[in-house]
Amino acid sequence: MARSTVGTILAAAIICVGCVSNPSTDKPTADKQESVAETTPSSEVQKAAAVEIASGPQPEWVAGEIAEFPRVQYITSRTQAQNAEAAKQQALANIAKLFLVDTTTFDMTIQQAADAADYEKNTTHLPDSAQTVAPPEVTRVLDKIKIVDQWFDSETNTYHALAAMPRNTSKGYLQSQIQLLDEKTLEYMKAARSSPDPFVQAGQIAMAWRSQQLRSKMQQSMQQADLTGRGIESEFNLTLMKQDANNLLTTLQIEPAGLAGEMNAKQVATMIKGGLLTSDLKPTDTNADYVMRGTLEAAVIGERNGWALGHGKLNLVLSDKTTGEVRGTTQWEVEVPGLDENAAIRRVYEKTEYKLKKDMRNILMEMAMQ
Repeated sequence: MARSTVGTILAAAIICVGCVSNPSTDKPTADKQESVAETTPSSEVQKAAAVEIASGPQPEWVAGEIAEFPRVQYITSRTQAQNAEAAKQQALANIAKLFLVDTTTFDMTIQQAADAADYEKNTTHLPDSAQTVAPPEVTRVLDKIKIVDQWFDSETNTYHALAAMPRNTSKGYLQSQIQLLDEKTLEYMKAARSSPDPFVQAGQIAMAWRSQQLRSKMQQSMQQADLTGRGIESEFNLTLMKQDANNLLTTLQIEPAGLAGEMNAKQVATMIKGGLLTSDLKPTDTNADYVMRGTLEAAVIGERNGWALGHGKLNLVLSDKTTGEVRGTTQWEVEVPGLDENAAIRRVYEKTEYKLKKDMRNILMEMAMQ
């Protein structure tokens, strides 16, 4: 099955150009460096930093009125912190988060999200945005976010920052991304309809579903950028899409098997069968469409705090029963402590069995998207 690929991963220095300054590259004055490094700067450091930031009468924007940046034309963010850099970065991050999709809130891995929409993983230092994806052109948008004013409150020893960006820029970008994600979704749905293989159909619908999950985040951001608060409603139902993909998986006839010649082959096959049954899938020993073979390597690799440390590596391969074609693979490792070596090995098997029962449906879905 065709699968979207991800391009070069954007580094923090690239993503944050014009967005969030990096203390390691911005070379502030010695006093300012000290104030950034301390969680609660001393009054002497604060006064030194305040030389560079206005500390006179409170600006109107601190209280909420921003005459120079009216709401109809700009998206703004006001923040305060114990040091100037923290206030600045938080103000920038509040707006930047509109364009970076935090995949930790979704039922998918970052890689799946990126694959589904040709997005790239982004490594940033923005608060609450450590695991994000976005298209490469996001850098052009983040470049438009600027710190337009700063103020030091000498009475409370706090720093205030005001960030702004043109509203039309944000709306235009979000609208184009929503349109592209809808187009990508339609491509996946068309591919699903054109295939007679339910395994392929499930994978394509799952990719469409993940694209729409990204789109739902863009819609939330669009509702903030759009003064009407409406954004652009989707024609797709996320719940039904996921349900369709899962229903297709339940039609698959899968034979569980261990690797021939391995001492634990029968035990591994039983564990796979248990995972399939728990996930309402169809394990069978006759007339199967697919074979899921597994190998489990278990060993004691040392000691930790007086406990024997067990390590297990599970490999799963799904192949076509008739042609032998590999349709998907996955691998994961576990580490568990035990009172002694025997207990540690036993717990490796128990944890592997638990994971198979808990995640088998997701495992198959990920294989379908490969």
